[in-house]
Amino acid sequence: MALPAQFGGAAGTLSAAVELATLRRVADPVSAVSRAAADAAATLALRPAPPWHTTRTTFTAIGDALVAGTDAWGRIATDVAALSRPEIGELAEPAAAGRGGSSTMPQKRNPVLSVLIRRTALTAPALASTLHLTAALAGDERPDGAWHAEWPTVRDLARRTVVAASHTSELLRGLRVDTARMRATADAAWRDLTAERRAIAAFAGGEPAEDDYLGVADAVITAVLARAHAYLETTR
Repeated sequence: MALPAQFGGAAGTLSAAVELATLRRVADPVSAVSRAAADAAATLALRPAPPWHTTRTTFTAIGDALVAGTDAWGRIATDVAALSRPEIGELAEPAAAGRGGSSTMPQKRNPVLSVLIRRTALTAPALASTLHLTAALAGDERPDGAWHAEWPTVRDLARRTVVAASHTSELLRGLRVDTARMRATADAAWRDLTAERRAIAAFAGGEPAEDDYLGVADAVITAVLARAHAYLETTR
């Protein structure tokens, strides 16, 4: 998404530029000034747009897009942090020298990447809400403080999001999955996991087949893996 140019003058009418063009006897001052503004936007690789002094949707859209990413990565990190607990042990973060150690439990390896990703996921929404708040308080074409809060907020949010994206890429590339332990956990809870299926079979007057039928789980997992692979390819 290209950022919009802002060439409108004090009141958004380019009146000073039109007045200058008139004094210089330009045949069509309004058209000439409009073309000059469009040319300036193109030179700066910006999108020509009407004056948007108090229309701050560009900033809120940027913030919302960044938070959508941190939301998704935070959910992944939450699952990894939970499933890497010693009592569960189904997942493990990629190992790295000097990372994840404990000062009190030498055998422990903390899920550092997941913690860092979750930190961003927990703080990013508040930054995006700041952008919406400043958008709501942008008044009189010259906001007294609202504009000044936007750029630092966008900068901080973008920086945190880029770092979280890097951490998530590293986490997914090196994630260790203990399939045998996952299978044992699933087998131990199989009756609970298939309760819905057995209830439907009982309602229909029959018995569920004794197999590993999981509905559309295979299709869902295949689609998720395809999306994850596509994402990882874009980050190489």
